[in-house]
Amino acid sequence: MKSLVETKRQIEGAGIPVEIVSCGGTGDYALSGSFPGVTENQAGSYLLMDSWYAPFAPDFTPSLSVLASVISKTPGERIVTDAGVKAISGERGLPSVKDLSGLKLRALHAEHAPIDIVESNVTVDVGDKIEIGVHYHDGTIQLHRRMFGVREGRVERIFLIEHGQ
Repeated sequence: MKSLVETKRQIEGAGIPVEIVSCGGTGDYALSGSFPGVTENQAGSYLLMDSWYAPFAPDFTPSLSVLASVISKTPGERIVTDAGVKAISGERGLPSVKDLSGLKLRALHAEHAPIDIVESNVTVDVGDKIEIGVHYHDGTIQLHRRMFGVREGRVERIFLIEHGQ
């Protein structure tokens, strides 16, 4: 970034105005966003975040999840949901169940995810909807045609996901 800001100084020294000094991204937002002379940060992943990126960007909260239905339950052992790798990327690691402690995702199969019940007080039954927090959003978003923006439990906006041909 020092080189970037120095380059701006040299360009301006040649009589060419430089209004924007843009760099960085989500992972180095805290550093590049506060660097003297930088006027813009190119953070993009922060909007949705995922658990893979979270350690590199602690200023942002993971927000992307996939809504899954519980389709099977073996009491005290496991539940199975209808969301596997055709709905959630497992490319960089396994996702986790969001906002429900006591459940640990064991694997992602093609269309199902077995989830271990690790605490006996978990009250999830067949037919319940649970959110699975996305571990890698780049690999997950491309699997879908729509994304739902939810605020305070209500769908506020539906986004169409465009796919290249």
